[in-house]
Amino acid sequence: MYQSQSGSAELANSTICHSCGSVTVLYPEKSTGKKTGMAFVVFGWLFAAISFLFLPIVFGILALVMGFMTYIDRSKVHGAVLMAFAAVGLIFGSLISIVVAGTMFI
Repeated sequence: MYQSQSGSAELANSTICHSCGSVTVLYPEKSTGKKTGMAFVVFGWLFAAISFLFLPIVFGILALVMGFMTYIDRSKVHGAVLMAFAAVGLIFGSLISIVVAGTMFI
């Protein structure tokens, strides 16, 4: 950390300048604007696609959870869209399963 009054370099966690005794202020680092949580997005869309054909209850709920985590960590719009597609996959996947299961025993 750089102390502006005396021009000396200070320790990273120091609150008092060792040269002049004045109080130093630690400024927070600027964020790079990079969004986190990319794994939530990838797994959410993967689970939403799988929920149409295979275990819609399990993968649909997992996709809803990943959509919620995307909503919290990455983007509210992207998370809401992912949750909507997860719900559609859950409903249509369940309906497809019921139709397929109903025709197997005829």
